[in-house]
Amino acid sequence: MNITRRALALLALGTALVAPGLSQAAEKTIAFMRGGPDPYYQFGMNAAQAAADKLGVKLITYSANNDPTQELANVQDAITKGVDGILIYAVSLSSEKAAIAQAKKAGVPIFFQYGYDESILADSAGIMQIDLFNFGQPVGEAIGKLLPEGEYATITGKLGRGDAEAFAQSFKNGMVKSGSKAVSVADLAADWDRQKAMDAASQILTAHPNVKAIYAANDDMAVGVAIAIDRAGKSGEILIGGNNGAPYGVELIEKGQMTLTGSNPPSIASVHALRLLLGVIDGSVKPGQFYYAPTQLITKDNLGDAIPWDAQPEMVAKWLEEPLPQGAAPPVPPAN
Repeated sequence: MNITRRALALLALGTALVAPGLSQAAEKTIAFMRGGPDPYYQFGMNAAQAAADKLGVKLITYSANNDPTQELANVQDAITKGVDGILIYAVSLSSEKAAIAQAKKAGVPIFFQYGYDESILADSAGIMQIDLFNFGQPVGEAIGKLLPEGEYATITGKLGRGDAEAFAQSFKNGMVKSGSKAVSVADLAADWDRQKAMDAASQILTAHPNVKAIYAANDDMAVGVAIAIDRAGKSGEILIGGNNGAPYGVELIEKGQMTLTGSNPPSIASVHALRLLLGVIDGSVKPGQFYYAPTQLITKDNLGDAIPWDAQPEMVAKWLEEPLPQGAAPPVPPAN
């Protein structure tokens, strides 16, 4: 399995920790909350449900539909129902703070998947997410090795929140780190949207007919890029790097329409997050720690080892037997 060095380090360091015992986890009730209808959240919830079934944990599920008010109502409802803990993809930082205030008042531990902010870490049961500032770097390094010179372009998500900018910059950092002399000729934002990414890629192909690689900051946009390249009659001539390891991204790699993707599968992350939350509840895991979500670079050469978003029961059972991740220092934004 070609997981990143950070994930390997987590697995190695985690050998000092043990999972909560089945008898300790059984009969607990956990609320799993999605920020919205995004498939990423749904696949994470499905894996957590499979793990809960194995552990004898009752899982109550909610969706906020991207509404902070609904999210707070969900937290209050879960507390009223007497849950032992809350596992949540929050809508926003402000909603995270509101959720923590409610949970803390009720004495219910709350664990966040994504949404790290220094101000909330100590009051949480824990936070797990990727290193946003370096997420695109492995993809850039791999593309750079395949493109020692020439032109490339980036298509990123919605600007202004910081993650879209960080993904594009970390991809470029990876290109430089690879030793490639290729130059960036276009940077466009497509708001994480497939159609907008297809339009952006079409613009790039028209303005820069010699471009040889395009980075799309998520796999949904990579699908749009692949469509644009196909319509331009250049399939197989342009490298495509994506992010997320989504099922449709993996399918593109299988078909030879995408070069690679930097994956952050929600399935294994949700299983580990659930186990960590149960550990906080039974006292075997220290609360208020940051954890890096597992990541993996997927190419056509390791498709068989790719961690799927749609995890099968036997795979979930295997993750339940693995050592727990260990708390780590949160990622630090670059100086410039």
